[in-house]
Amino acid sequence: QSRTTMDGAAQTWQHTVDQLVVVREGLEAATYARRLLTFLWDSERIRVRSFQCFVLNFLLFLGSIAVMDLAIMPIIRMLLRASSITSAVQVHVEQVLGALYQLLWVFPAYFISFLVSCSWYTEIADRAYVLRFGKRKEAPPDIAGFVQRMGDEAWRFLLTYSFLLQTHVLLWLSFTVHHTHAYLWFVPFVGLAVHLAHLSWYWSFFCFEYKWALHGWTVDQRVAALEEQWLFHLGFGAPLALLSASLPTFTGYAVIAFLFPLFVVLATVSEPRIHEPSRLLPRRLPLFHQAKLFSLWIVTCINRRAKGGPRLARRRPAPGAADSSRAPPGTGLTGVSAGTEVVAGARSTAGADMSTTPRRRGVPSSTSAR
Repeated sequence: QSRTTMDGAAQTWQHTVDQLVVVREGLEAATYARRLLTFLWDSERIRVRSFQCFVLNFLLFLGSIAVMDLAIMPIIRMLLRASSITSAVQVHVEQVLGALYQLLWVFPAYFISFLVSCSWYTEIADRAYVLRFGKRKEAPPDIAGFVQRMGDEAWRFLLTYSFLLQTHVLLWLSFTVHHTHAYLWFVPFVGLAVHLAHLSWYWSFFCFEYKWALHGWTVDQRVAALEEQWLFHLGFGAPLALLSASLPTFTGYAVIAFLFPLFVVLATVSEPRIHEPSRLLPRRLPLFHQAKLFSLWIVTCINRRAKGGPRLARRRPAPGAADSSRAPPGTGLTGVSAGTEVVAGARSTAGADMSTTPRRRGVPSSTSAR
């Protein structure tokens, strides 16, 4: 029996290793330079927009950061050291100049380049889709469809950034556990591996989303496709995940913003393969489960906030004073006694009405019904 168990475990392990080739297929699809060059050669629009992404993000944005860090800031430090001010003041001046540079140039340039690049990504994806599948599926031009698309975009934005928050929370928890329990030295390495895997799925989702959107898929269908093809997307998004995790924030953005349209083209022409499930490799991995719960919680809070509205505060009477505003006019009763008298009067009136009402045949009175 033990030998049979060992043989079954060995077969399961061998099947798992064989299925990991799907990860390699995803990595090969993301680095298939020959297919990419074919699309660049066949489409002038893809070539032009890709070159514009290179100029905007790599030369202008990243070039300005390099000029500031490698030329301007060293000159400023040299001038400050040549002056008669103290070293503490020099440090504060450098920090203020760096903050002003990021506030007045880096952040505005980042947002402007991001918006412009997104419009170019859409054009590149449309052209690659037409070259690969023919005519794209057009949405009907009606108000209901427009409202639905806006709702899908809002849900997609909330879901994807909740997933990104999930990746960073997992990394933070791994290092927090390591600091509180030093003997768990391996936890940060596991957390870093999980973080890189989530970043791979995150970037692969964005690369394939243009293709799925042109197919006419909803956000839930796109998420289902990623969760069923999770091994392939783990390999496809690995290059962008390594770049975003290893480079500084704005440098990594500039490099990825230049390379991202090329990955969009490769995602459009790729055909992800679903692996054969096993005990160690489930068919569908619920990657967005926690992100969905968090997004639904946010939507519920917003709906409650929108439906509730401000409540009118009741005016309480002063201690020991009669609340004559709640008594019927002309009675001179307090709030409690007035309410008692009103309820008693209503009951007596209702009883008199029922006693004077003629009984109909087949309809029992209230007394006989009781």
